[in-house]
Amino acid sequence: MTFDYCVLTPETDEAFNDTVGRTFRYAEGYWETFRRRIGPENVRTVSCDGRVVGGLGIYRPGQWFGGREVPCAGVAAVGISPSDRGGGVAEFLMRSLLEELHAEGTPVATLFASTQRLYRKVGFEHAGSRYGYSLPMTAIGVRDEELSVTEVSLDSSKPFEAITVKRALATNGNLQRTPGLWERILQHADGHQAGYVIGDTENPEGYLINRYDVDHEGTGHLHIRDMAALTPAAGRRLWSFLAVHRSTIPWVHWYGPAVDPLLCLTAECKSEQTEVLRWMTRIVDVPQAFSSRGYPADVSGELHLDVHDDVLPANHGRFVLAVAEGRGTVVPGGRGDLRADVRGLAPLFSGFLPPQTLRAIGCLDGDAATLQIASRLLAGPEPWMPEIF
Repeated sequence: MTFDYCVLTPETDEAFNDTVGRTFRYAEGYWETFRRRIGPENVRTVSCDGRVVGGLGIYRPGQWFGGREVPCAGVAAVGISPSDRGGGVAEFLMRSLLEELHAEGTPVATLFASTQRLYRKVGFEHAGSRYGYSLPMTAIGVRDEELSVTEVSLDSSKPFEAITVKRALATNGNLQRTPGLWERILQHADGHQAGYVIGDTENPEGYLINRYDVDHEGTGHLHIRDMAALTPAAGRRLWSFLAVHRSTIPWVHWYGPAVDPLLCLTAECKSEQTEVLRWMTRIVDVPQAFSSRGYPADVSGELHLDVHDDVLPANHGRFVLAVAEGRGTVVPGGRGDLRADVRGLAPLFSGFLPPQTLRAIGCLDGDAATLQIASRLLAGPEPWMPEIF
């Protein structure tokens, strides 16, 4: 069998729609929406002897690490025809994608995996999380109307963009959303969504985008598509605004980090974790990735890496990461003090797991002094993101 990896064309559009649509059971007409959001130039197909058997899409956001935006490939809708699975098609597709991304200089790729085995085989590893929460409205217990809440149109992401950047600067893993990713947040099939900014509309301190629905038992639910509070006053006003819905809606649901600081502001911490997802990242270009992210401004030093990568040969070998004044530079060579498979670099890079833990689970190896250097250089907040793509 001969596999071919190609950009989507008008001739392969229908076949890709059929193959991936059946894989993910897309609703009628969703393929057109997906293609528009991601851009047809960012869709890839894989063919076997001239027949389309699968493909994927590539969002092109930035992803924030250490206070800097790192160019990222957000891999979505990886699908293979059921009759063609198990024959190496998916691995060929992913290897071809990684080779393309490396050739164009993309530092990292991130995805939500339906199966971990495939992605680990080509160098992806856990790098962050997305936690689902539910909280009874009666547990909020916050009343603070110091700041205003103003409804805004969801036709544009403009009212929310500056806040998302400020949130991203203070954490790791958040996306610098493309227009298509913003549309996923702002638009919903049933149309019952609303957006609000908290504080001065010209310089807001927070926002929320929510959707109402009723379950099969007639119980109302408020689903937060995204929310942020940059100040204590904005956090209190956000909860106060949500609490006024308690007479008709008993539950509020949202997505956040594993330890959500907003829950420190409610009267009772009686939230339930309803979902735990981990996203996976692949270091596509070791020098580009580690020189693109940010570092603690008051830390300096060198980390000598010895990387094993059997998919992308350019990553295989020794590198020296030198950090000073919040920036990193990477050059070939060095002592190779920290030995890691490229998989093990992803949670180290994102800050998802400390180097000592990564050594304990076999993702990397080095002596205590080397691990301490890695801990200092790559220290930072928990990596997370509020959305799935």
